[in-house]
Amino acid sequence: MPNPTLLERHPLLVHLAPEQLAQISRAGEIESYNAGEPIVVEGSLGDALFLILSGQVAVHRGAQTFATLQGGEFFGEMSLVEPAPRSATVTSMSATFLFRLPHDSLRQLIIDDANAASVLLVQVVKTLSERLRRANQMLSSVDMLADWLAGSMV
Repeated sequence: MPNPTLLERHPLLVHLAPEQLAQISRAGEIESYNAGEPIVVEGSLGDALFLILSGQVAVHRGAQTFATLQGGEFFGEMSLVEPAPRSATVTSMSATFLFRLPHDSLRQLIIDDANAASVLLVQVVKTLSERLRRANQMLSSVDMLADWLAGSMV
């Protein structure tokens, strides 16, 4: 069982009460990876959320990297809704420590402590909303650039 103090600083868990944090820590496990080591592989069953406690990971398909995540961030959130094939590969870029929260443990948490599960899920949704907002801004910038380029070619 991971020590709750290792988790209490992660932004996804900071709003949990100490007993809720202890319950979450019992539901998952700490994993460590070396640089270059795959953590999850595209197409494999996505059955857990990963909280990055330290280190850095790359989210990619083949050679194309979509995101670089570091301590305080998370990945695998789609597995919280339902286990499904992973949409990308995640590889450790440095020595990395993760907290793995299996889908089944979250389902049990919802039964055992709906409030703790709600706090966790609200934080996930807030983060996903921020990611979507950034992606929309990037797409808007690309559209403006395309419009400008199209106008300059006339």
